[in-house]
Amino acid sequence: MLNRTLTGVIAGLALGATAGAAQARELAFAVFIPAASPTVQAIYEPWVEWFNEEAAEDGVSIRLFAGGTLGRNPLAQAEMVRDGVADITLTVPSYTPGVYPDYDIFELPGFANDTREGSLAALEMQREGLLRGYEDFHVVAMYSSGSYMIHSRNPVASVDDISGQRLRVAGQIQTAVVEALGGVPQNLGAGEMAESIDRGLIDGAMTDASVARTFRVTDVANHHYDANLGVLVFAIVMNRATYEGLPEGVKDLLAQSGDFIVARQIESYGPAIARNLAEWEADADRTVTYPDDADRARIMEAVQPVIDQVSAAASDGLIEAYQAKLEDIRNR
Repeated sequence: MLNRTLTGVIAGLALGATAGAAQARELAFAVFIPAASPTVQAIYEPWVEWFNEEAAEDGVSIRLFAGGTLGRNPLAQAEMVRDGVADITLTVPSYTPGVYPDYDIFELPGFANDTREGSLAALEMQREGLLRGYEDFHVVAMYSSGSYMIHSRNPVASVDDISGQRLRVAGQIQTAVVEALGGVPQNLGAGEMAESIDRGLIDGAMTDASVARTFRVTDVANHHYDANLGVLVFAIVMNRATYEGLPEGVKDLLAQSGDFIVARQIESYGPAIARNLAEWEADADRTVTYPDDADRARIMEAVQPVIDQVSAAASDGLIEAYQAKLEDIRNR
């Protein structure tokens, strides 16, 4: 009788363990940027660690695949989630022109001043249902880069000095902005920027201060024109069917994840940009130029047709909603 009882207990424990193992779920998070990048180390890795600790009782975890392990093409990341290659992925709306027109507003010059304003505006406007484009996915988080600058081999003392310069851009909005300012846009991948400048194929690049440092643009470009030329928005999205199948507690953790990721972005990225600028300002071999009010007014006048074009393609009233959101954020 005792043997039979022990056998039953052991069998029950084994079945329970098997059932628990069957319910465990590992979510693949695909990231195309390098594992050594500050964003992966300061934001994604801490988020995954926090999430896994909190979701352990529900048997759900996230596994980070950085550096394009599951797919290197930045333009194909959303398709990877849709096709089930990954459960979660990092996407850049502006990399696929015409697909996410509402997100083009964030790349316009003269609006968001930094990563705090851009990140909070993007996350909150998405939560409020103001941004079209990711209805087929569950959006985990949205955040932004710092403001775009021009990093060049040639000094840029005013907007006039942009004329004729061959500048690396990413996407149609940056292309339109550089053209409006008299530059010659060159669409290149981030990894091509430094080598192209060094070889004299282009004169500089339009990107934020942290990206310029990470991709070694500042090794070959010593002049920096900080003209608040827009920010780049990133969206972390999840397969909707996968999301719907998760326990409610895990869904709650995903709801908190947007705030976690944005807070880490603001805490780490903003200070990194400030440190870069301070270092460049102290370097006698470099120039850092901040446009005066007259120069900024000329920039805004030149890019107004781009703003009008983006506004016409976006949801009705979105530009005004964006301006109102930025004012609200600045007053907090």
